[in-house]
Amino acid sequence: MENRPPLNRPFLFPEVELLRRWHQEREEVWDVFRRRWLVLGPEEWVRQQLAHYLVNHLGYPKSRLVIEKRLAGRVDSKRMDLLVIGKEGEPLVLVECKAPQTMLSEEVWWQVSGYEMQIPAPVVAITNGLEMEVRQQSPQGWLTLPGIPPVTAWIQRGTKGT
Repeated sequence: MENRPPLNRPFLFPEVELLRRWHQEREEVWDVFRRRWLVLGPEEWVRQQLAHYLVNHLGYPKSRLVIEKRLAGRVDSKRMDLLVIGKEGEPLVLVECKAPQTMLSEEVWWQVSGYEMQIPAPVVAITNGLEMEVRQQSPQGWLTLPGIPPVTAWIQRGTKGT
């Protein structure tokens, strides 16, 4: 793959072969979730691999992924990267994706917390494909989780989200 980010560490998610093409001198990827061709940059690579991981390994239905959606009421065209919603459209997991060379920092957390204020998801994550930090809201504040909970975790919690 021409535009695959150079990785000096193992990728977090099992790699999925994506349908790619060259169009107008740019590499593009077929997004099976949004059903359209997209420019394949490093951040898009991470977003695509994460989306497939959520569906193929954590059990979330494809129909529950909202990818790169403009935030309501924003005139500055801010878009959240990926949101997992429940059966009734309630936010479950909000994820901000970054390119592999981008460090996960407090600045990235501030960015995603701004999105979370508009989309109050109980689980929030940031990833660059090489690392991932996941936090969950609790009465005591934000708790760190080892990873994004699988769909079965929501069933065990009695959440109507699955």
